[in-house]
Amino acid sequence: MRCPEVRGFNYDGSWGTSALDLWQHHQHGTMAVEIARGKRYFPGWNVARWWLSHESFQRGPERFLADFDAGLSVFASHEILVMPLLFNRWRDPVCDFGGVPLDHIVPGANFGNKAKDLFHYVDDSPREPVLIEALFRRYLDAVIGAFGNDPRIFAWDLCNEPLMGEYVDDPDSPVREAEVRWLKWCYEVCKALGASQPLTIGNYPNVTALRLTAPMSDFLSFHPYYIWNDPSNPLSRKLDFEAFVGSCQAIAHDLGKDLLANETVWGSEDDAEHVEIMRYTLGVLAERGIGFIVHALHHSLVADLHTAGYGPVGIPGCLQFINPDGSLRAGHEAFNEFTAISGTT
Repeated sequence: MRCPEVRGFNYDGSWGTSALDLWQHHQHGTMAVEIARGKRYFPGWNVARWWLSHESFQRGPERFLADFDAGLSVFASHEILVMPLLFNRWRDPVCDFGGVPLDHIVPGANFGNKAKDLFHYVDDSPREPVLIEALFRRYLDAVIGAFGNDPRIFAWDLCNEPLMGEYVDDPDSPVREAEVRWLKWCYEVCKALGASQPLTIGNYPNVTALRLTAPMSDFLSFHPYYIWNDPSNPLSRKLDFEAFVGSCQAIAHDLGKDLLANETVWGSEDDAEHVEIMRYTLGVLAERGIGFIVHALHHSLVADLHTAGYGPVGIPGCLQFINPDGSLRAGHEAFNEFTAISGTT
């Protein structure tokens, strides 16, 4: 399958509030029900971007790998390929998902850092300090080592939304330098481990971030959100949103790489309004021959996938397509209007 043919959903289970919570208390039966439900509502769904937790792996590698393998089989039983998301750099103070803090990858960012280190030292035992690089490496060794040739996997997303700060535009920033170095390390380790599937990085809506991560991406991934409810954001204006999508497509074309929207469709608590946002956003992408993985399939306790009765709701609103009781949000079958694969550009 090529990127323009992708029609999918991001997936986080309904039972957890964060990545660590979801994976420490993984509910395989609930997951199987939710994936089957999604495939029933959206028969053209062919790729899932499934968010993992390196922190949960550190706490129980064998359990994590077994749950991951079982989940891949659930998706495969519905003819859905998987894009596992290895690391997360998006941090949300309203309802944090968890992930990699900057002080884990920026030398000198806390008292345990050593300026000469790629990352920094942490106290793993009273006898011997262990590089956090080694902790990341154990995770990649185990996951890529076991699944780097698995036909159930479409591609690997190395990291969700890195470089999300003003430092992204400062070429002299040591933070930017360190984060790019870490991403390059992740890419090179996965390649050295023999990953046969493509590697990519899911970028927040920023052209500079897309350019910086392009060398570590076998195809480019971006998050084209039409941020309709924030007038201060240029992407709240349709012409600017469409220009942004065009700029990203031009970058991909110049580099000779495919482009995938592996997270898209901004939220709303109002069902009809959310359908309108979906139709506009997916229409822009489909018109340009860009494949997409909508965020997200199912109600969850994690950020942006629930209404106020289930936890904090931030500016993105409610992005989920399926309600807590398993019913489809009103009108959201409109997704199926975009699952037919047309010509590519």
